[in-house]
Amino acid sequence: MKHEFVKEPLDADIAAMQQRWQDSGIPDLYEGGDPSASRERARNVRSVFYPWPKLPKGRIERLTIPGPAGEIPVRIVWPHEGEAKGTLVYLHGGGWIVGDLDSHELHAVRLANRCGIAVVNVDYRLAPEHLFPAAIEDAFAGVQWAAAHLVRLGGEDQPLAIGGDSAGGNLAFATSWMARDAGMKLKAQLLIYGVGNLSGERIDGPGARYLGPDYKTLCKDPRASPIRANLAGAAHAIVGVGMHDFLYQDNLDFVEALEKAGVGVTLRIYPSLNHGFFSFTAISKACEDAADQLCDDLARVLRG
Repeated sequence: MKHEFVKEPLDADIAAMQQRWQDSGIPDLYEGGDPSASRERARNVRSVFYPWPKLPKGRIERLTIPGPAGEIPVRIVWPHEGEAKGTLVYLHGGGWIVGDLDSHELHAVRLANRCGIAVVNVDYRLAPEHLFPAAIEDAFAGVQWAAAHLVRLGGEDQPLAIGGDSAGGNLAFATSWMARDAGMKLKAQLLIYGVGNLSGERIDGPGARYLGPDYKTLCKDPRASPIRANLAGAAHAIVGVGMHDFLYQDNLDFVEALEKAGVGVTLRIYPSLNHGFFSFTAISKACEDAADQLCDDLARVLRG
């Protein structure tokens, strides 16, 4: 299916934020080889240039679940009002190198409130300390745990979904077909400007740092590049991407692959937005509207 949209100028609020960042002299998040410095930089940039939105919070539970290499921290977020009907396992973005439960807690809060579901935010292991497939193994463990504990989450008779943004979208995309192969029934996959294909990743890119020194071979693994997987029978995909996103074509490519495999797709393309818009909702009305629309799309698919 062909998708045609007209690109608009970058949203003015995002452009102003990016200019402030550039003027500050703070480098790109992934510049340099020190992951600790990247994580500290990410925390500082968020607090200064795009702080968290002010959203009402429901109950939040912090616990650990069993994982393939030890306990995995998770944070379960319930809706601010009403009973949770449905469960979403969420995987944060950050290039497989940065990001954590704190950085993406408000993503989970928005999803829980807007969709009326329980959101299980999974703190998977990060690269380069833990190379592929550590992150995807933890993501899959999170889905397995949620599927076995729906009665304490969003209801045993309610739908289960997987979702994530950027690198987390990559993990969600891969986890969805892994769950299918394991006999788990997922109702939806929410892919917010996710990475579908790590083939061709540049040697100094975060994807290559996630895969490690053998990245030219590992990028062909469908767990790393899920566009290479057998996608038939995967859960309905909700895909959101901006036309200013460096992953724009990547997203269109995996939407095409999903459609060719007969998977239902809800595609949202935002002509004025860029990568990371789900994190910019406190500074941009366009980003807030896009984030809410994707939440509403997920709610509709879960209730369908």
